[in-house]
Amino acid sequence: MPKTLYRYIWQELLPPFSLGLLGFTFILLTGRILQLTELFVNKGISFTHIAKFIYYLIPSFMVLTIPMAMLLAVMVAFSRMASDNEITALKSSGISLYQMVPPVIFWALGAFILTIFFSLHLLPQANQASRALLFEIASTKAHAGVKERVFNDDFEGLVIYVEHVSPRTLKWENIFISDSRLPEETHAIVAREGEVLADPAQLTVTLKLKNGSIHKLGKQPEVYQKIDFATYDLRLSLKTGLAKKEDEKKHPADMSLNELLQAVRFWRLKSEEAKILLIKIHEKFTIPFACIVFGLIGIPLGAQSPLGRAGKSLGFSWSVAVILIYYLLTNAGNSLAERGFISVELGLWFPNAFFLILGIYLLIKSARGAPIFLTAGLNKVFSWLTRGLKESYPPPERKSAP
Repeated sequence: MPKTLYRYIWQELLPPFSLGLLGFTFILLTGRILQLTELFVNKGISFTHIAKFIYYLIPSFMVLTIPMAMLLAVMVAFSRMASDNEITALKSSGISLYQMVPPVIFWALGAFILTIFFSLHLLPQANQASRALLFEIASTKAHAGVKERVFNDDFEGLVIYVEHVSPRTLKWENIFISDSRLPEETHAIVAREGEVLADPAQLTVTLKLKNGSIHKLGKQPEVYQKIDFATYDLRLSLKTGLAKKEDEKKHPADMSLNELLQAVRFWRLKSEEAKILLIKIHEKFTIPFACIVFGLIGIPLGAQSPLGRAGKSLGFSWSVAVILIYYLLTNAGNSLAERGFISVELGLWFPNAFFLILGIYLLIKSARGAPIFLTAGLNKVFSWLTRGLKESYPPPERKSAP
């Protein structure tokens, strides 16, 4: 009997989990579609590079969407079983709600392991690969994308004008650059010649200017400064909106767990740097652990919610509401931990602990057959809304046949 029950519940979980995973991932991806379209249409980046960008974005989405899909699957499956009185039939045959928990926990553990794999291994690799792809595009744009006597604004905070580009050496002559990377002051750089240097090891593209000058305007109009230089190195960062401006050191999001632990030991004397790295370490485990938390809390909410009467479409709305509360608590804890008001452990793990305790409490109440205050109140609201709609829009009267 347990194997049959487990198999049946897994069959109920599979369709909503798959649809939820695809749906939530697509919703997150739509936020990047405009940026990717602009890169393809306005920046001239090839469709192959756009496809690679999407491929490298998927791990960052999957870390978030797998827990979301887990909650949606449990709530939709158990609300469907409750609406068809299957849970009541199982209880009357001697199967308690507790016996329906193991298949959900096994599924949640599988989702947890999959999310951990994405978080610890695939996500750092994908972030590093996307930076390498940005370097490749920026290097290509700098070498071949800059045209003679055309103002080019493909690079972050820079407008570049080159009078002549040597076709053999790709060296630039008579260069004018407007540098607005610092909002408080704008620089104008003039140089006789320049050369693009790409460093694949550091993933940096540098414009080496020679024999020129930097013209600065201060905050006050009468303040003017001119600096002559023999050589001047200018970092080129491609303007895509998909990644933060490259830094000299490796970004924490690109680090593996071992690299983060080593960096924490290195920065242990600088609390601010170590704190940011510790937050990244805990995030690699707290978000995947939400799979187990969502799986547990979804059982009682789905079994006693009015979803079955209202239709399965409300399962998505309920899931979004729970997810929204969870991530609001997560962001609040993250912010408080960064500012030092609470410890990193408390700030990052409190949402999971809160929903875990709440899920256990709701599961006990639901297994005993006692009404849950949350679902009971929502049932009253739902009944009131249904009654109001029926009174406002009564069904048409049937006319008797002559």
